[in-house]
Amino acid sequence: MIGIARALLTGLGRQAVLYGALALAHLAALWIAVRQGRQAAAANFAIRRADARVRSMQTSKDIRHDVQNADRADLERRADRWMRD
Repeated sequence: MIGIARALLTGLGRQAVLYGALALAHLAALWIAVRQGRQAAAANFAIRRADARVRSMQTSKDIRHDVQNADRADLERRADRWMRD
């Protein structure tokens, strides 16, 4: 009788260890996926932020160039139109 109980408990213990190891492996894989996803999202955000900064600097440069090369009458006309809107 003790031999049968020991066999059952040993079998259950092995299954528990197996399922515990499988659960741990799944949790580790999930944690790695989440971590890599966060890092990828942070890198994507940094790239988008840098692109936006470059675009704004280019726009600023273009506007500055237009203002410096425009004549006085054109600047006054633009200022009047801007103040109306």
